[in-house]
Formats: sequence, C-alpha cells, structure tokens
Amino acid sequence: MKRASYLLFSACLFLNLASLSAQPVKRLYLANDDHTDYMWTGNEVQYDTVFVRMIDYYLNQIDSTQSNPDDFQARFNMDGSYWIKTYQKFRSPAQVERLIGRIRTGHISSPLNGLVSTYGGQPTEAVLRGMYYAGQLERQWNLRFRLAVCMENQTLPLGLSSLWAGAGAKYSWRGVCGCASRISNASLAHRRNQLYRYMGQDGRSVTMKWYNRPIYNGRTLGGYAEARREKDPKDIVGDMGKVVEDMTVMCDTVTAKSAYPFNIAGAFGYGWDDLSTYVSPRLSRQHNASQPIYVKSGCRTKKIFLPT
Repeated sequence: MKRASYLLFSACLFLNLASLSAQPVKRLYLANDDHTDYMWTGNEVQYDTVFVRMIDYYLNQIDSTQSNPDDFQARFNMDGSYWIKTYQKFRSPAQVERLIGRIRTGHISSPLNGLVSTYGGQPTEAVLRGMYYAGQLERQWNLRFRLAVCMENQTLPLGLSSLWAGAGAKYSWRGVCGCASRISNASLAHRRNQLYRYMGQDGRSVTMKWYNRPIYNGRTLGGYAEARREKDPKDIVGDMGKVVEDMTVMCDTVTAKSAYPFNIAGAFGYGWDDLSTYVSPRLSRQHNASQPIYVKSGCRTKKIFLPT
C-alpha cells in the first residue's frame, strides 16, 4: 500500500512539474511615450521646447545603446506627427534626417494623427486634415505610418476606423481617462474584447489593443499611461515593476473564462500628464531571463501582437 501511494505521489509530482515546464513564457512589452495633452500642462512655446529636447534625448539614448542586443536598445513613441513638424522647424536638415533614419529603423515611431485629438467632436474633414502632414512625410521620405491613436478621451466614433484604414493605418491602441464621461467605470473594467478588429461599416478596420481599465485612473492598464502607476514615482524602476506584475496576472491562458487568454501583453505610454518624460535607461532594467520584458516603439509592438 505504501509503495502504491509512493508511486501515485511520484506520478502526480511528475505531471505537475511537466505541466509547469510546459507553461509558455509570457512576452511583455513596454512602449514609452510622453502623452501630448497639448496646452494642458504648458503653452505653445513650452511644448515646442520639450518636443525638440525629448527627441534629442531619445536619439542620443538610441545611439548609445545601438550596439546592445535588440531588447536592450532605447526606443520612443511620439504620439503625434506634430512632434516631427516642430523638430523640422527648430533643427537643421541633418538633424531631421537623423530623426527620419531612426523612424525607418523602428527605434522611434509616430502615428498618422497630428496630436491627441477629441475625435468625438471632430467632423470627417478635420480627422482627414489631421493626417495630412504625416502623408506629406510619407511621400517626401518614402515612409509609411501604420499607427493611429485615439487616447484618453472616451468617445471612439464608429467611422474613425474607416478613415484611419483608408489613410493606411493598420494598428491602434487605446486607453482612456474615464473622467467627464457618461460611460460607467464598470463598463470600462469589463469590456467584451481587449484585442479585436475595430471595424467601420464599410468593412475597413485596424487592429485595436484596448485593455480593461480596472480602476478609475489613467495610470493603469486600459488608461492612457499604462506603463506607470504612481503620480510622482520616486522609484521609476520599481513603479514599472508593478506594471510588469499587472500584465503577468492579466495574461491568463489557464482559467476557462479568462478575460485575456493570451501570453503576450503590452503597456503603452508612460508620460501621463507630465510636460516631458526622460526615462529611457530605467526601461531597459526591466528585462530578466525568466520573464522577458521587451522595450519597443508603438508600431513595432502592434506588429508583434496581431500581424496582418
């Protein structure tokens, strides 16, 4: 009897260990940005100044890490093409070419939209005009901007996906504030889909990443600063560690009715309402052998999620 019990225990232990070893490694991504709430935190001159300085900073960070393995190279996401326009205004042609070069390599990304926009209050013509400058850059530099973003503000018009897709966008991510809205916090915390095709009535669509927002806060998954937790973090590395923990828990391929049955997740945006964001070295410290953390620009991360 003892021998049978021992054999049964050994078999159960072996099966449990085999199950644990078979668990796929979760792939977690951090995409850094400085959320451009234009005119909210500063005036035009202040925003123009920090746009240029941040681009210079991240270009230097990218250059200083370019010999590192891919997962340890600095990256940055500008959340509007107006950043590039401002850089063209205040920097030399050679410096602009340097920026364009890093957009080509995927170290810096930019969406089709000019700035973070309140699309619920825009007519169709305004949405299209907001992408004109990005289109000019595409033709001038032989680029394609595949990302378009509608963040913070709650309204997401049905036809916006058709306009984006018609202009060449393939991917989008979304996170909301939940403030000044009739949309309940409960509905934002329990959405039916978190990775899906955001499709207009003409059948055109973009791949959308829009996570459940568990609490009333922009600094959470499903918010517009997903890669940040504290308003004024004293320990930035530790703060990002909390983000990694949140994504690890969210990725649930075991529970039968999991709200997110995937082993891949990405936290987009760190800047929140700050005027400027300089956190590149801290991001690279999140990677470890047992739980890979990838630092990517916005568009490159979207391609990893759901390629078309």
